[in-house]
Amino acid sequence: MGKGLNAGPRSAILGGYAVKSPNPSAARLAWAHQLCHDKGIRKTRARDALLDQLSQGGPQSWKALSEAEALKELCNPSTVFRLLVRLEEAGLVRRITVREKPPFFALEAPGEHHHDYVICTSCASIQSLHILCPGSRLEKQLEEELGFRGLHHEFSFYGLCKACATVAS
Repeated sequence: MGKGLNAGPRSAILGGYAVKSPNPSAARLAWAHQLCHDKGIRKTRARDALLDQLSQGGPQSWKALSEAEALKELCNPSTVFRLLVRLEEAGLVRRITVREKPPFFALEAPGEHHHDYVICTSCASIQSLHILCPGSRLEKQLEEELGFRGLHHEFSFYGLCKACATVAS
């Protein structure tokens, strides 16, 4: 059984933590709270509201997170950014860079499908790619050939989305 929350019916294992929940969003949120506790990240209403917002879906911009009702009532945008950086350093959040635009952030729960993205260089829309990622195979090869451990990767493809390409034509 994983550490952290007790496993039982309708539980999932995320990052070695047994998370009891019938809903994936709640399971991701429970995992994030437990990992914050384990990593010594202080529990605050702002941290909890940010984790809740991040657990609801895919990548979100720092601006959108800062302007979310639950967060803007609790803290200013610079506090949101500092929290995001702290969560990124702890391995809970992935920063997705968009050239010449503010970064996006996504909750990265282990055991979930790895997400790679295609990003519009004009409007900064981000779409998750639902493909078998070639990076996983390369990670294994590098571990075997070079002896590296704990490898991870990020693939992002950049270009114009359909709407922006149509406007540019």
